[in-house]
This record gives sequence, C-alpha cells and structure tokens, in this order.
Amino acid sequence: MNTIAKTTCAAAALSMLAACGHRVTEREIVREQPIVQQQPAPTTERIVIVQPPPAIQEQTPPAPAASGYTWVPGRYVWRNGRWEWDPGQWVVGVIRPMPPALQEPPPVTAAAPNARWIPGYWTLAGNEWVWTRGHWE
Repeated sequence: MNTIAKTTCAAAALSMLAACGHRVTEREIVREQPIVQQQPAPTTERIVIVQPPPAIQEQTPPAPAASGYTWVPGRYVWRNGRWEWDPGQWVVGVIRPMPPALQEPPPVTAAAPNARWIPGYWTLAGNEWVWTRGHWE
C-alpha cells in the first residue's frame, strides 16, 4: 500500500476512534436535558357569604291545646346547606321571646378555599333560646 493510502486510512481510523471516544462535557449534558419550569398550581379561593335568613313569615297562632303552653313563632334555621323554615308551634312551659339576631361579621380569611360563611341564628333548645354562631362551611 502506498503512503498516501496508509495516511488516509490512518486518518479515517483516528477520526472514527475519536468519535467513539468522544467525551460528553458538562456543558453538553445541561444543554441536552429538558428544562422544566415548575409553575405554582393555580389556586382559586372562592369565598361565599351566605345571605342572612329571609324575613320571618307572619303566622297567626292557632288556639293552644291547653293552658301552660307558649307560642314560639316560626323562624329560619340553617339545615342541609340552606335556610329552612321551622313553623311556629305551641311549647309546654314559659318561653321568653326570641332575642334579636346578633350581628357577627365574618372573619377576614376563610377557613378553607371555597368555604362559605353562614351567619349566626337562634335555635330553641328545650325552653331556652341558644345562639348558633356564624361559621365557615
């Protein structure tokens, strides 16, 4: 084989070996890795403030079944995710009239995302009125 052919073969062999033995540098690794930018998950905080109960419905109490009963007028109570009307009824014993509703502003921040503020209301427990405080639901 002549010298030119030997030199060409040697150069070709060297370039093939150089390609096989090519080291990947740190710069190339970084360039080849996909860059993933993590964005914070979108958070939507929806705060709903439930309206106070509707106006009390007017009721004319029927005659009591016997003496010793007190007429308790109807009122709205928060049940099952909505205001429900509890009609008036005669109750055994003496019961004071229902006090006026207390004004409770909702806290500045909700207890959880998508929470709704339920205003406080009075309920009758035995012969006493009990205030159910406003709360997040």
